[in-house]
Amino acid sequence: MELNGTPGRSNRVRSFSLTGGRTRAPSPLLLETLVSAISMNATGFAELTPEQREIYLACREPTSVTEIATRLSMPIGVARILISDLSDHDRVAIHPTVRRDQPSNRHLLERILHGLESIAQ
Repeated sequence: MELNGTPGRSNRVRSFSLTGGRTRAPSPLLLETLVSAISMNATGFAELTPEQREIYLACREPTSVTEIATRLSMPIGVARILISDLSDHDRVAIHPTVRRDQPSNRHLLERILHGLESIAQ
């Protein structure tokens, strides 16, 4: 869709409106950070924007920030902001991400190995 004859401009305007003009998430979310939905009642679900509902539904199982953005065809920056907003309102949980300066988390490494094994089969 074109707006004022400029291809792609409508997407920028839409992203701007989805994030309230914010360009950075208040919480730093890495591409591989896992996010999962927290149980809520129907009233809580109805209070979400359509985009937040889509993110919530995509996170019924732990899902990375990158996967969420890809599934919803959403710019990664917009996804980060909306995920952060959902986390601030206790709608999703953001799982800790292993960083280079931290010791390895055996449970996380086993989950990654299990996931790789299931893909290879």
